[in-house]
Amino acid sequence: MKVPRSIQWKITGVVMLFGCVMILLNNWRDQKWLVGQKLENLEREAADTGSRLSGVLQHLSRRQQERAADLEMSYVSLSPDVELGIVCGGDGLVRCATQLQWRGIPVGGTPLAAEWSRAAAVMERMTAVLTWDETRTKLIIAAPFYEGYNTRDRAVVLIRYDPALSLAQVREDAWHESLRHACVLLALTLLLWFAFDEAVGRRVRELLHQVRTVGMGDREPAPLAGKDELSAISQEFANAVRRMRTAEKLSLDASEQERRRIGRDLHDDLCQRLSATKMKTEVMLNLVERVGAGAGNLAREVVEELQEAVVIGRSMAHGLSPVGLDEHGLTGALEELARFTRGAYHISCIVEADEKVNDVLAVAERELLFRVTQELVTNACKHSRPGRMSINTSLERGDVVLTVIHDGALFQEPASDKAPGMGLVLMRQRLLALRATLERTAESGFVISTVRFPCNIP
Repeated sequence: MKVPRSIQWKITGVVMLFGCVMILLNNWRDQKWLVGQKLENLEREAADTGSRLSGVLQHLSRRQQERAADLEMSYVSLSPDVELGIVCGGDGLVRCATQLQWRGIPVGGTPLAAEWSRAAAVMERMTAVLTWDETRTKLIIAAPFYEGYNTRDRAVVLIRYDPALSLAQVREDAWHESLRHACVLLALTLLLWFAFDEAVGRRVRELLHQVRTVGMGDREPAPLAGKDELSAISQEFANAVRRMRTAEKLSLDASEQERRRIGRDLHDDLCQRLSATKMKTEVMLNLVERVGAGAGNLAREVVEELQEAVVIGRSMAHGLSPVGLDEHGLTGALEELARFTRGAYHISCIVEADEKVNDVLAVAERELLFRVTQELVTNACKHSRPGRMSINTSLERGDVVLTVIHDGALFQEPASDKAPGMGLVLMRQRLLALRATLERTAESGFVISTVRFPCNIP
């Protein structure tokens, strides 16, 4: 399972972990404090009960009120911490007990037999003693009193307390309190989660979407609204992207201007010189043919080579600076591209153009859109091997839409780990400069490449 690594998960997880540690530490402290308080209260209760009970039993024994003494012992047994309580005289016989089965038998036959030696010492000193057993799990109180008016008639009250149930209840109460704290922590953590998601997480995702959108070459989304740090980062990023795209557009404009200049120079200078030389060579051919057939054949070859040079020069000039863009706008340039495609690749290629498109585009935008179309057509002819192709332009909801449709195979973009060709890189740069999007789809045996360029026209 993939562990979430977002800042939101990390902060919430740290808060939850810190809260759990604090709850556990608080539970340990509470249990320690509550157990200590319980044991202190138990010792206080045992001392008070032994002192009170020894006085009451001394009074009742002198009056020989055995039933009242039994009643007092039954009151002692009501405490949930009392395990066993007996009253025994100096002769070692049990006078009364919290449990009737121990009454009238020797102390040695009761569970408190081990305490008889300590009880005898207590009766000698006539001082109450409060002690814990060796395991410190049970508390014993030994409180002496006089059974009669003779100081030699002595007895002792032995009460053993077992606080195990009370301590278990104390610990359970502590865990219940920790559980309530854990519920509060969970509620606060969820509140922190939603507050963080609303204040930071959602905006970070929007910022990430903005970065990814720019990286994929799609239309740049609007920067985050607000005046916080994320909004400032988003605005600065948008400004940087805007400056970068402006620089790319200027670079492309400069490149297109240089291409046009070279194309004009080729067309107006080199091609004209070649044409003039060809005409002179044709005249020379007529003169040479009258002299000899051999010289005539050589001159004819020179004329043919000059003709091929003129065609190549004009093709290069048209490729560098499409004459149709200057004379007939985008439609004329696309018609020229279609004629070149039919001649070079021997496929059917037609153009269906909306004349209004040319009016809403600037000269630089026409050139960029033409170069994108040129790359789409060339890629389709080289890699998809179509038999038919059409180039369409239209206006849809304020956007210029150009589509290249053919019946070949769908063009596959290079894998992410492989460098794309120079043509694809330049096409993507031109799309970014136009703020245009490119989408390729396949429908009913046709591949449709759609370029959408927002012009913001009514």
